[in-house]
Amino acid sequence: MAVSMLYRRTTALCRTLKGISPSKTLLSSNWLLLHTASYNPKPLKLNLHEPYVPDKDSEKTPEWQKTARYDRKLFGRYGSASGIDPASLWPSHEQLDKIIAEENEWHPPLKVMLKNVKAREKQEAEKRLAK
Repeated sequence: MAVSMLYRRTTALCRTLKGISPSKTLLSSNWLLLHTASYNPKPLKLNLHEPYVPDKDSEKTPEWQKTARYDRKLFGRYGSASGIDPASLWPSHEQLDKIIAEENEWHPPLKVMLKNVKAREKQEAEKRLAK
């Protein structure tokens, strides 16, 4: 069915272009269709039955695998099978206070931004009047 539809489309295209034979186009289209249909990739070598959870007490474990960020990554990938407590993935109260303070510093609320814009406009107007 797909081949017959492809043949109809290529013949219609060849009629509009004039000068290209539909048989040559069909042969190249069939070759592409056959090679696309026979593509069979190798399966990925993933061990999803037993997730790798590093031993944090071992000296051989790299430091980056002992961090909370890596724990979040493991829990996101394997879920509860990773053996990580989901409550430990959230930031502590101190970390949350730091995040909020940084956010307020870099992204102030709308009221503060409007107040700053009005003050800037007022200064510019005073400079224009002073000239």
